[in-house]
Amino acid sequence: MAKRGRKSVYDTLIKPRFDEVLEWLRNGATDRQIYENLGIKKDAFYKYKREKSEFSEILQKGRQSLVVQLRGALVKKALGFQYSEIKKYTKIENGKSVQYIEETKKNALPDVAAINLCLKNYDPDNWANDPQQLRLKEKELELRREIAEKDEW
Repeated sequence: MAKRGRKSVYDTLIKPRFDEVLEWLRNGATDRQIYENLGIKKDAFYKYKREKSEFSEILQKGRQSLVVQLRGALVKKALGFQYSEIKKYTKIENGKSVQYIEETKKNALPDVAAINLCLKNYDPDNWANDPQQLRLKEKELELRREIAEKDEW
């Protein structure tokens, strides 16, 4: 027997707008911005997030896409890059208005903070803010291994 009655808020307000939700997430929207944009209350949003696996997956997928973009931007900033700067201006010559477009190639230098963050995340075994602490942790790990071998874990 078919289910009768009104469709739920989820089916009418949220499900048809999955594409919009994905776009909002790719642009860095917070949960609050999403439930406000959808016109639902905070409690309903988190209830649907818990109970509706497809909604939860959409939220996760959108955030993963943003993380990939952020990683790319961080690495680009760490390595430095070239970009174009375009200036448009108007001059009056011989009583006539003439528009000019000037394009300049510029270099963004590698950013030390971005380099540091990338190295700490992509090569944590060899990079730390405090190299002495890194060596101490290596020695501690070595001692723990020796103790474990002696106790025959």
